[in-house]
Amino acid sequence: MKTLDQVEARTIVSASSTPGDATSSFVIAAPGSYYLIENITATPGKHGISIRANDVTLDLNGFALLGGGSASCGVNVPVAQSGFCIRNGSVRGWGSGGVQASAAVTLAENLQLSENAGPAGLAVGNGSLVNACVATGNNVGFLLPDRTQISNCIATVNSDRGFVCTSYVSLIDCTASRNFGGGGIFTDASCSIIRCTSTRNLPRGQGIVTGADCTIADCLAGSNGSDGISVDAGCTVRGCTASGNGSRGIGARNGSSYIALNTCDRNGHNGIDIDDNSPKGGNRIDGNSCSRNAGFGFLVQGSFSNIVMRNSASQNGQGSSDYQIGRFNSTGPIVNAKQQFSDPLKQQAQELLSTSSPWANFIN
Repeated sequence: MKTLDQVEARTIVSASSTPGDATSSFVIAAPGSYYLIENITATPGKHGISIRANDVTLDLNGFALLGGGSASCGVNVPVAQSGFCIRNGSVRGWGSGGVQASAAVTLAENLQLSENAGPAGLAVGNGSLVNACVATGNNVGFLLPDRTQISNCIATVNSDRGFVCTSYVSLIDCTASRNFGGGGIFTDASCSIIRCTSTRNLPRGQGIVTGADCTIADCLAGSNGSDGISVDAGCTVRGCTASGNGSRGIGARNGSSYIALNTCDRNGHNGIDIDDNSPKGGNRIDGNSCSRNAGFGFLVQGSFSNIVMRNSASQNGQGSSDYQIGRFNSTGPIVNAKQQFSDPLKQQAQELLSTSSPWANFIN
């Protein structure tokens, strides 16, 4: 016959098995697997659970860590513990962050992080993995350092920003919406943002903002208070939609970016804006569509040696500001399809279009 430890090889978080101290209601001080059997409510001035060992798995088991608004964390990992895993429950209402594990390599999954003040709903250490978590009503939703991957997560109604990342972070299939402060997704250099959505970060928030050498692909940035997507040098922005934002659709600074196959529609300023007021240039703007933006469809000035080709623009700046390309740039011919198709000889107009340069830009 199996012993109880063999049937349930885990330890209940309780006053007898994981006794607390002056700073924490419960302390896990040995490696192993731990779980809750009830909600834990804050003791004033104390963290909920403190992790002080390597190789700890904490299963909230569908229960909640409930804070009382004091200067404490729901789960506190004070030093660089390794092998920490937390999953399956709620962390709500803590004054210094929900799960504060910024020094620990962490696997976090299936967490609900809400109404936490302090740094963030969830803060993890370098090289962590975060999946299927929701952060709502916190200060910042997620704080993610170098070499972290986060996927299938949602950050909404946070008072500052949804996702705040350092360098070398991957975000996949994540959503940031209605974050009231800085906006949706913010990263430093060499990050990838794939199939993410950042919308309605109001009143002044930006959708996606990155440092240098990042890739943003197949993303949606719409109805944000400021820019939809804003990138630094050497980035790739490909296959994205940036529409209905209060300022620019896509903005690039400091040169050498590849901006291709994007749609920028109905933004409050320019559709695609390469106006960094620096001589660096070297951007490639290829195959994009910009329409009905309040400013220019394409603004490329303040730098040189940019390539502008195979784009289309329509009805920008009340129909008179589709392209504004500065000197010393390489630009495919700009073909005004509206004028050609207004010609009564439509067959001739079609022929003119079909024999245009393969690098041509269009006004339609």
